Amino acid sequence: MKRFTIVFLAVYFLGCATITGPSVSREEVERATEQLKVKALAFQIEQLQKVSNIGNQLMLAITSEDTKKSPQAFLGIVCASIDKYFEQLYNLRVEKGVVVVVVKENSPAYRAGLQKGDVLLSLNKISISHINHFRRAVSRFKIGDLVRMEITRRDETLIIEEKIGQIPVNVPTIMVDAQEVNAATDGRSIFITYGLLNFVKSDDEIAAVLAHELAHAVRGHVVKRQGWQILGLVAAVTLGIAVESQTPGAGEAVMRGAGEIGDIFNAGYSRDLEREADYFGTKFVYSAGYDPDMCATLHERFAVEIPASMIQNYLSTHPSSPERMLRIKKTIEELKGQN
Repeated sequence: MKRFTIVFLAVYFLGCATITGPSVSREEVERATEQLKVKALAFQIEQLQKVSNIGNQLMLAITSEDTKKSPQAFLGIVCASIDKYFEQLYNLRVEKGVVVVVVKENSPAYRAGLQKGDVLLSLNKISISHINHFRRAVSRFKIGDLVRMEITRRDETLIIEEKIGQIPVNVPTIMVDAQEVNAATDGRSIFITYGLLNFVKSDDEIAAVLAHELAHAVRGHVVKRQGWQILGLVAAVTLGIAVESQTPGAGEAVMRGAGEIGDIFNAGYSRDLEREADYFGTKFVYSAGYDPDMCATLHERFAVEIPASMIQNYLSTHPSSPERMLRIKKTIEELKGQN
């Protein structure tokens, strides 16, 4: 009887065994993980290229009356240290240099023909074997300087020369790996979350977000705001060139972790500074050729799809979404009436 019971139980459990299909080895999982990291890096570079182009177009449209800053030197590329993920993404076989990951449209670098995946070997015959060498080299350039760039592209060495251009303001965009819908500025850079990029539906809405933060930066709101400090970023931003020294993993070279930027998303402005940012941000969007109506539409979407924004009242540090939406609509009427 005991033997029968054992046999019965064995047959029973075998019959109830979970069928999982073909087995997968640890090596196969590791290879798939590495492949996904390369794909994630490519996707994040694509997103950074998009927001960088939009931000660049906004900054080029700013007039001297809108900012107290002097024109700034500008080349218009984003570079990163080379690691195994960039090597796989761009099929690189180099031992020195930095890789170009973004070339901003309508920039000197764009006109010179620089491309994503180019490896920068030297600037004005100064060897670039490390990202810090790149930082030091570009920090010396001024508007109008002729720059001689030695690059490799698909195993071919090229020499490209271009003059350093100028831009009314230079506030590059940095992506943040966070799902919250948010954007902010420290006055030197604009930070936009991955969650916000998923929330917006068009380039016009991205322009509306970037322009609002850009207005905070160029109107000096960060200086005017009291009692707020943020952590400095590792990246140096010079001449419109963002440089990174991190290993990307799943793409950290083009997307910052939320923990790396301190409390920037918790910082508030006075109601009047927010209103001024709405006004000038809408003006920047209009001047750059994007649809200014999306500035109001975006606030309407915030109010409808993110109900917490409706709770704000006139005693809070930010104007409520309904008030901002109405003010922006009147600003649009004013701008269109000037033409």
